[in-house]
Amino acid sequence: MDFETLVRSEEGWLTRRLSAALGGDVHAAEDLRQETFVRAWRSLPRDLDPHRQRAWLRRTASNLAVDELRRRGRRPTAPLDDAAAAIAHATGAQEPDAAREALAALAAPERLLLLLRYSGGFRHAEIAHLLESSEEAIRKRVGRARRSFLLAYRAARREKSLLVLVVARDESPAPYVSWLQRAGARVRVATDGPTERDLVLTDALVFSGAYRDIHSQLYGERPRALRGNVDLGGDRAELALVQSAVALDVPMVGVCRGHQLLNIASGGDLYQDIVLDGLTASSHDEGQHRVNTDGNTETRRVLGPSLDVESTHHQAIRRLGRHLRVSASSSDGVIEMIERDDRGFMLGLQWHPEINGELGDAVAGALVDAAA
Repeated sequence: MDFETLVRSEEGWLTRRLSAALGGDVHAAEDLRQETFVRAWRSLPRDLDPHRQRAWLRRTASNLAVDELRRRGRRPTAPLDDAAAAIAHATGAQEPDAAREALAALAAPERLLLLLRYSGGFRHAEIAHLLESSEEAIRKRVGRARRSFLLAYRAARREKSLLVLVVARDESPAPYVSWLQRAGARVRVATDGPTERDLVLTDALVFSGAYRDIHSQLYGERPRALRGNVDLGGDRAELALVQSAVALDVPMVGVCRGHQLLNIASGGDLYQDIVLDGLTASSHDEGQHRVNTDGNTETRRVLGPSLDVESTHHQAIRRLGRHLRVSASSSDGVIEMIERDDRGFMLGLQWHPEINGELGDAVAGALVDAAA
């Protein structure tokens, strides 16, 4: 590709990229674009193929933008409203006023990272170069800043009508919807794989049961007794969502499979089969049985000392995850309920509250109260 053709083909892209990187400063972007072309005229290897020539040009422009931000004291100059809009779009926040409040509430280093990543459009490697850090460290810092923004945004939202997100992969969501609506909640069912962005507008989360087991690779074991058409990719996505919910302290109830995911997300593991693995001789595949709650727990407060529950499972929690406590067990040693001791309201139930009458309704009411 001859030089003039290269310039014409890249002029628009470079202008847009540099303008975004400099917070909408069009004049500075034009200056840097011209400097990019001057450097290319002097130093661009003419024997490169067109793809590599474009890459060289874009890398040079990015480096110039990074240098310009460094000269400005490492502070991007995007207007707060524009920056908040860009960050809100990237994270799924839909209330501009709340997004501005959330951005302004952040510590300056967190705000800088979000402005560079989402308003300026810089890659993690470019931010690492600017801040003289490693790319992996920047990824972690951007992730923490993003979560801080989402927490601040949730607190600043004006829309207060309660919304519960139900994640149901295999089971019909209808019983869960009715169960939550009886408690006064609006309900949205996740039809596609939900992400952390979906949690921004969610006041509470319910993970349903499923016919398929969780892939044992999630807790470091080879499959020995798994049932159903296990889906490692889908399980990883759901595990990531549970971890995000924990990080954002979104009130949550995990039912059966969701109960097990909460334990794995906290660092625990499972019995792949409670009978084959020697936990109990009693099958919990179907039917009703009694569980006893532990004192001084949210479970005891909501459900009382003992209850009869409906369950259908052949797996159960083995090693308990971090920051979890057992809040109910059956007489044969199966962990029937857990709760996080470092979060506002986060319960795991090995049984099905959506079909368990008044006791199940009490769980839904407690979730709604916590979310409200």
